[in-house]
Amino acid sequence: MVFDTPYLRLEPNNGFNKRTMVSINKSSLVLYSLFAAFSAITFGMLIGYYGFVNENADNIKTEEGTIGNIEEIKSAIKTQIKTSNIRNNLKKLTEKPHVAGSHQDEKVLVDFVKSSMEEANLDHVEVVPYDVLLSYPNMSNPNYLALVSNTGQVLKKSKSKEPPLTQNEKDPAVIDGFNSYSPAGHVVAKLIYVNFAKVEDFEYLLKSNINVSGLICIARYGSIFRGDKATNAQQFGCVGLVIFSDPLNYGGYSKHSWTPEDPDQSYPNTWWLPKTGFQRGSLHMGGDPETMFYPSLNITYRDDPTQLPQIPVQPISFADAYEFLSILGGLQAPDKWQGGFGFTYKIGGSFQGGPFENSSVELHVGNYAERKTIHNVLGYIYGSVEPDRYVLYGNHRDAWEFGGADPSSGTAVLLEAARAIGHTRKSAQWQPRRTIVFCNWGAEEHGLIGSTEWVEEFEKRLIQRAVAYINVDIAVQGNATFRASATPTLYQLLFNTTQKISNPNAAEVAAGRPSVFDTWLHVQPDEDFQPARPYIRNLGSGSDYTMFVQRAGVASIDMRYTFSERLSSYPVYHSLHDTFEYFETFLDPQFKYSLAVAEISTDLIVALAASKVLPIQPLDYPGKLEQMSKLLQRQHGQVLEKAGISLDNLNYCIQRLKGAADVFNSKRLAAGMSDDDEMKLRQLNDQLFYIDRGFLDFTGIPGRAKFRHVIFAPAQHDSYSGSGFPGVTDAIFEAVRGGTYERVKKQLSVLCVHILAAANLMD
Repeated sequence: MVFDTPYLRLEPNNGFNKRTMVSINKSSLVLYSLFAAFSAITFGMLIGYYGFVNENADNIKTEEGTIGNIEEIKSAIKTQIKTSNIRNNLKKLTEKPHVAGSHQDEKVLVDFVKSSMEEANLDHVEVVPYDVLLSYPNMSNPNYLALVSNTGQVLKKSKSKEPPLTQNEKDPAVIDGFNSYSPAGHVVAKLIYVNFAKVEDFEYLLKSNINVSGLICIARYGSIFRGDKATNAQQFGCVGLVIFSDPLNYGGYSKHSWTPEDPDQSYPNTWWLPKTGFQRGSLHMGGDPETMFYPSLNITYRDDPTQLPQIPVQPISFADAYEFLSILGGLQAPDKWQGGFGFTYKIGGSFQGGPFENSSVELHVGNYAERKTIHNVLGYIYGSVEPDRYVLYGNHRDAWEFGGADPSSGTAVLLEAARAIGHTRKSAQWQPRRTIVFCNWGAEEHGLIGSTEWVEEFEKRLIQRAVAYINVDIAVQGNATFRASATPTLYQLLFNTTQKISNPNAAEVAAGRPSVFDTWLHVQPDEDFQPARPYIRNLGSGSDYTMFVQRAGVASIDMRYTFSERLSSYPVYHSLHDTFEYFETFLDPQFKYSLAVAEISTDLIVALAASKVLPIQPLDYPGKLEQMSKLLQRQHGQVLEKAGISLDNLNYCIQRLKGAADVFNSKRLAAGMSDDDEMKLRQLNDQLFYIDRGFLDFTGIPGRAKFRHVIFAPAQHDSYSGSGFPGVTDAIFEAVRGGTYERVKKQLSVLCVHILAAANLMD
């Protein structure tokens, strides 16, 4: 991160050995200490001068004087955003496959993003490298699942490559389908079907007296994070895991309807995943697996990554999965386990049919791990009044293949948002009150690595100075409605912003819904608690906001345009077919939904970076906690009552938070009307963005120390979804399975203490 003082950072050393520490001699330490002391004094003087200038940042300044307010600067920026620029950005970003660590991602696209930011009139652009452990398929030793007879004859074998279906997909840089961080391995065993490989699925099998230990299991993609599928399979004793994309979930078929003879209704003719396509993806989230909790610098000790899966895991297409599941024997699977294949799913343990009866399956994975240098690209517009307060807007750059929607649609929007803000800033001679940081992360797909390493390196600074983080991973994955996940202090800002953005869907406008907000509310109302407001999801994990929330307590938003179908993801997610052509044909032909996301983005950025009083709403937090307490009572009230556990203390603390928020919000509104005292504004704004810091437990959630936020964290058994009161719900999950309820009592106490801590921050 660059500020008014020189940026001091030790660069990664590509040549250092595992378990080797770099020594720094005494004279170097003295020089570093003197430099750091001088920098700190200089920076303090700069903050003292710039941080409390009596200037109304709600106005735009030019050489001729004030020309307008924040709403006018937002409008000026929006007139600069062009769909043609977004399209051109996406075209460039998706020219070739660009997996993390490749020349295309780390050199060609890093240079493109950096030059684009420099041309956008930003104050400074920098490239920040990290040396990290990545995982790849061995192209000369392909992964496969094979059906093998008792005499060793290979009867069926899955494919490791997706056949290209369009000319643009024929690129030698395309990598085989694989799950990163699966270990290499070769296992032979019987095959068993485990639905989505959730804990509940394995528990059902145990209750049915079906022992999965020593077997290779096959599971559907969806419902939970693929890495949690691998963890569950390993913990229940499976020796390997195969994952496939069921045509019910990804192919557009109804239950029991697809057969290999069916006419094709998939890409490139429709948006559905073709039968030969499959989903790549990581089994790990949380940064460089060798340096958990610490940034991957050349001075950082490297641990053996024992937290990674220990069993081989491999994805296959649903055409290949059909070949194995159609001959699987055993008991009939439950109705909820049935999928899109044109037969009744069986649980397995054996095969049926003449030549297959005594067969086994052979799972072969040849993956390898290699340390590579990845790069984050960061661009800065310095704040004129509070340069040490940061509004961050981010997206990742790397993709498993071409990355049409994921992530390049988001990168294309980020670059255009930066250009529009930079151009307007130059033409209007305007500078935001606070520093804006545009963040383009590396190696997100392998496990949120670029953003995690950066947050780990600058964690203490971010805790003190980061106002908010806005994440746009995929800008457009469908065109039905806007969708957002966020921390509660930013709910009202999202509602206000989307009410001002024109609806890109002409049919929705004709139906009397002229704004993005209107369709969002119509399609996704918060039916259980506040039906007059759109539903905002809890932040779990799966993208680069994770460590901002979990390590630094930074209020965050994750947003995109999405589909209305009940799907885990858009159909070609992480496949070869997620290309520019797919995006332009099926997701956003005129790039008008991308334009809407860019307009929402710039409005949010300017509101947070330029408003005199931060548009952070303290009242929505206690309201959200009240909802979560009611939900906790509804879902677990009976078991808690039997254990003699009451939620009275929790509800009391929530009311304390509500009272503090009421008083604090009155103070916030009064300051917005009249207070020009920069010292008082500084204090008020700091209290506003510190609210989420109050919910950080620095000892971490038990068993998951990477996560600190006691209100929101990735669910214990599904890292994608957001769990409310994670310490408490984790403890209940274990208690009902034979654990102790004392842990539940302790976690309720920890939760209450941190709710009161957040209330104290508002005093």
